[in-house]
Amino acid sequence: MGTIYVQPDPVDGTFTAHVLELPGCNARGGTREDAVEKVKHSFRDYLALLRSRGMSVDHLRETDVDRFEVKDPPSRGIFPEDFRQMDEHEMRDFLRQMEASRSALLAQLRGLSAEQLEKQPTPSMWSVRGALEHIMETEVALLSKLERWPDREFATLQAVHRLTFQRFTVMDPADTAMDHTIEGRRWSTRTVMRRILEHEYEHLGHIREIVAALGSDRPPE
Repeated sequence: MGTIYVQPDPVDGTFTAHVLELPGCNARGGTREDAVEKVKHSFRDYLALLRSRGMSVDHLRETDVDRFEVKDPPSRGIFPEDFRQMDEHEMRDFLRQMEASRSALLAQLRGLSAEQLEKQPTPSMWSVRGALEHIMETEVALLSKLERWPDREFATLQAVHRLTFQRFTVMDPADTAMDHTIEGRRWSTRTVMRRILEHEYEHLGHIREIVAALGSDRPPE
């Protein structure tokens, strides 16, 4: 039997339910019961999505989500099952699921015009661009949680730098003439480049202040 963990959001009073047997499967509801019912539907829908993307989910075919035990996590965001070493096949399954999930996401974007990608359907909804930017920013933030700094040489920080560097190295001259408006603000390639350098330099000074406040002796730069 599996487990559905349900946790309340202290800010907006909603509830989020998670099915750990299918990583990525979660749902939000206005009440605890609503979240549980929605995540059961999400479980079946997510299995169908993965199956449609060519991922084998036979090991979950006989799983009856209606029989799962509903529990509160010991503390917010902490699920005991998460804190054990992964088997090799679990890592392979995770990577395949990542690919299947991203494939499904990209399929939703095909055929959309630039105007559709930028437009907010209602004032309270994100645009597609806003949702995608949120996904990108959150992935980087979550990836950084893997680091045990400083013994891993700041791997995520360096990986993000390589990604950014590579993005500019593959730009054609025509790409550098970009001039478009996003959510009311005008952007160009030079604007993005300048903000990247300004932002890092700004926080270089910030980190210098933090290190000095810690009383740490630094070698000359």
